[in-house]
Amino acid sequence: MIRHSLAFGLTLLLGTASLPAAETIAIVVGSKATAIEKDAADELATQWKRLFGVTVKRFQDTIPKSPDCRLAVLVGSTSTNPVTGHLPGFTWPKISNQGLVIQEIAVPTPPKVLVVGGGSPAATFWAVSELGHRLGVRYTFRQDFFPPQKPFKLPRFNIVEEPELRTRTWRTINDFAIGPESWGLEEHKRFIRQLAKMKFNRILMSVYAWQPFVDYRFRGVQRQTALHWFGEVLRVDGDTPGRVAFKGAKIFQNPDFAGLTTYKQKIAAGKKLMTGVIDTSHSLGMTVGLSTSVLEFPKEFADALPGSTKVHQLKSLTIGPGPTNKPDDPVLTELISTRIRAFLKTYPGLDALYVSVPEFPEWNAHAQAAWKELDNRKSLGDHSLEKLVTSARNRNLIASGDRGEASIKGNVVGMAFFCRLFDDGKLLKKPDGSSVELVIRQPDPALFPILDRVLPTGASTLNFVDYTARRIAESKQLLAQLPAKKVKASLIMTLADDNVGVLAQSTTQHIDTLTREIRKLGWDGFSTRYWIPGELDSTVHYLSRASWDAKTTRVSAHHDLWEGILGNRAGSERLLIGWNHLEDATHTLDKNAIGFGFPVPGMFLKHNSPGEPPKWFNDVNDHYTQWMIELYRVQGAPLHRNGSKQLLFYYAKRSEFNVAYLGAVKALKAAATARKAKDLDTAIEQMETAMDQLNGAMTSLADVAQGQSDRGLIATLANFAYRPLVKEYEKLLDEADK
Repeated sequence: MIRHSLAFGLTLLLGTASLPAAETIAIVVGSKATAIEKDAADELATQWKRLFGVTVKRFQDTIPKSPDCRLAVLVGSTSTNPVTGHLPGFTWPKISNQGLVIQEIAVPTPPKVLVVGGGSPAATFWAVSELGHRLGVRYTFRQDFFPPQKPFKLPRFNIVEEPELRTRTWRTINDFAIGPESWGLEEHKRFIRQLAKMKFNRILMSVYAWQPFVDYRFRGVQRQTALHWFGEVLRVDGDTPGRVAFKGAKIFQNPDFAGLTTYKQKIAAGKKLMTGVIDTSHSLGMTVGLSTSVLEFPKEFADALPGSTKVHQLKSLTIGPGPTNKPDDPVLTELISTRIRAFLKTYPGLDALYVSVPEFPEWNAHAQAAWKELDNRKSLGDHSLEKLVTSARNRNLIASGDRGEASIKGNVVGMAFFCRLFDDGKLLKKPDGSSVELVIRQPDPALFPILDRVLPTGASTLNFVDYTARRIAESKQLLAQLPAKKVKASLIMTLADDNVGVLAQSTTQHIDTLTREIRKLGWDGFSTRYWIPGELDSTVHYLSRASWDAKTTRVSAHHDLWEGILGNRAGSERLLIGWNHLEDATHTLDKNAIGFGFPVPGMFLKHNSPGEPPKWFNDVNDHYTQWMIELYRVQGAPLHRNGSKQLLFYYAKRSEFNVAYLGAVKALKAAATARKAKDLDTAIEQMETAMDQLNGAMTSLADVAQGQSDRGLIATLANFAYRPLVKEYEKLLDEADK
């Protein structure tokens, strides 16, 4: 069902309340106010001091009658702030636990009264944030942007709103040094608070079997693997361009793990980090999920699971079921159960468990038997495995053809396995007896028509469909096949793909298309997918507004953010031109060279092949160049908000990085071409150009590095691009000497 804002959920400019700066505003909370509501009251006080310079006083359970108090803001709801239930002529509106209320109440005697609250403490925090937005504050995941202070003048508000999308999830941790795997707890805390202001309501911690976040023992085997970024060691000393960003460190590390060497130390640090993320999220009214592949285990458990096989990803760090480990293998089930219970015991604050549908080719031989098992459990009607295979083979997704067939067969076996594992609910119990929500992650789209009949009892879904927002938008008809009235479903929104990788990205155009589609179809919400936050402010702002207002478009959200930050429409228009170029660059790379900037060993030297760059490469370079030009043009516009010029300079330097990186790739290809032609002098010259360009690209990043993802990008480039290029250059010099 599509959820609409109530018709009267608009700001009605019917009049204004205006106060001299000397007069005070009372913020009234109830004696039953929760910590979140008290936080919301503090946030409101902080914002109004910056917006208007007014004196703010706090009161509990009473509206002051002093003559210098002309406005009382009641924060909370009737259940936590009793004053809201005793206002003449005011009835608390019927809202859900996510509904928010901002209403001026007509009272016979001063002070005037403004109610700011919600159907839950979290919704009260959102109401305060929404009020701030309507008074000119703009939230980004970096900081808040305020307009110049002005005399107090308050529009008359009559707002009652419900979200269009009820689950608004932000993913964190995951993998790679360029992403939040490298963030410490303090960076997470700052980021999560900003997300709460933008009304996100779930944090999803995505973790891998080789990371240092849980400890367990199984059949005499003690877990002992504790790695980051697939076990790579990223040097940032010596010849590292941009090493100033690391303040003397020799190795790039998550700051919460710096200097730790033993398994025990790393596990303790990992537990502290994830517990801190959970506690921070809960303190802001957000729920927390844990996502993991439950059928992968560190390789030390190979002997404890006879018949297991290595799982080949970037490295062979884990094991999974082998050909002899059938889906009903009791040892496998016991090992999975041990790992899940370890997570729930270590993190009792978890609200949801996300499990990925397994993709083990060895299990595909059991697909027909699994289909019969699912059909016996809940009739699948006239659907057949053969029809699903045909659908998977013929679709316009990356997982099509043989890969599509393997995916759907693996999904059928996986779903039957999960139904056996989770149907009775016992494995979802936490130590206190309560249960986590079960979410099945990435079911194959070919299963959508029968998804309600193949899921474990009570399970929700988080759906991937394809790697990028553009690719999903091109196959959006698949989304309509999911029975959204029967299955609670969220869509993974890829804001920036790791295959496009290290280059700047924006996909708001296609995110807009997908948001409209899932809203229309009655899906429950979305979860983000990204690595480097970089240029994602506009996209995140769009999601934060479109989740509540169906009229929001990509362009309207852009101007709402940037005209608000810059204080002028002209600058916002120029930025829109720039962002259009950034979107075009992203889509062109996605269409022609997905994997171009994948942040792994060999990422740069894979371009060391002779030949002219293709047309799409030159188009991408042109788009990034035009984006850079527009960013510097806006630098000359009048900017009146704190931090806005610094933010634009950050973008501009990052845009320089993209242009220089592409220049380095072009020079490397020219060197390879000359090398093939035995023109070693030209090859050396072009290789030196490539090194200079790459050095300059990394230095540009270091000039404006803000967080761990920025530093992680420099570290990744140093180890997987720059140093390998220098070694290749030295080989070329040796060739020339011979």
